[in-house]
Amino acid sequence: MTEQEECVLTAVKQSPLATQQELADNLNMSRESIAGHIMRLIRAGHILGKGYIIPQQDTLLIIGGCNLDINGSSLSRMKRNDSNPGSIQQSAGGVGRNIAENVVRLGNQIHFLSIVGQDSSGDWLLEKNRQCGINTQDIVRHPDFNTSRYLSINDESGQLVSAIADMKIIDALDRRLLENKMPLLQSTKRILVEANLAQTTIEWLADLPLTVDFYADAVSATKASRLRPLLSRMSLLKVNRDEAKALLNIPASEDITDEQLAQDCIDKGVKAVLLSLGSDGVFFKDQNNALTIPVFPTTPVSDTGAGDALFAGFIHAQHKDWNLQEKLSFSVACAGITLESIHANDPNISENTVLQWMKSKQTQ
Repeated sequence: MTEQEECVLTAVKQSPLATQQELADNLNMSRESIAGHIMRLIRAGHILGKGYIIPQQDTLLIIGGCNLDINGSSLSRMKRNDSNPGSIQQSAGGVGRNIAENVVRLGNQIHFLSIVGQDSSGDWLLEKNRQCGINTQDIVRHPDFNTSRYLSINDESGQLVSAIADMKIIDALDRRLLENKMPLLQSTKRILVEANLAQTTIEWLADLPLTVDFYADAVSATKASRLRPLLSRMSLLKVNRDEAKALLNIPASEDITDEQLAQDCIDKGVKAVLLSLGSDGVFFKDQNNALTIPVFPTTPVSDTGAGDALFAGFIHAQHKDWNLQEKLSFSVACAGITLESIHANDPNISENTVLQWMKSKQTQ
């Protein structure tokens, strides 16, 4: 960066809403010269596009789905092949978006890169994102696809019975669109991807010459294998047992310990594994640690979004002055709060509410 570019960048940081002419007047330069410097700063990733948004080097970039979720829950014992009295809720969802909302509500800044249609569902989702604090400037509106929709049915205990995901639009979040976001990709130090992204998109991201920590969520056993190109570059992987087996190409019927599953991921290049064990808790492993944390006692309403909250909780806890057990307990608590909520993302979640929830459960 030249001395003049440093002066322009400093001026932009001090007055991010200033026009190019105002910057030129303040720095005693021509407007054309300012425009040239800003263009070079954008290309280098020091400024993120329009509005002169300055990247924060430790800000997390999440790339993933943004869905309209429709969740039906039975009020009594579920009857197959029949109509069941219950409740139906509409909410904002998507693995990437759920993680983004929880991370933001826990008090962190992020960038969220996603795609929605130019339809009423897309309008609704963008507004919901704004309301919870997610910056929507990097959410692409696509004219040819409907916004993603996810339809789920839970039984009387809140357990998922079945679901249908209409997510064709996320395949359009491809190399062509992401290349337009290159300054954002180049400026961040942490990128979280989820396996709903197309295989070709993940392969392209894996090949980029970026100095970045990759985080990943395997999403499902069906889609987990899409993450294989990223394994050697992955700093943190969140999976459950079935997803880990699919990712490692291990038969689902094979009997293997949780520690060996995590170790096999590490042998592939993953630095740390967050293995969700469902009602058994969570197992964490890296080169120096191996620890299992049980779940808190809960009264589940719906398990939709609980895994996303677990991951978000650990991402938040990573930068706290807590030991590993405290970080994992906080993560499990985020999942527990979500299990007890009718929402896929509890609107009241924050670091303080999670810590208070943990105390209340420990005294029960």
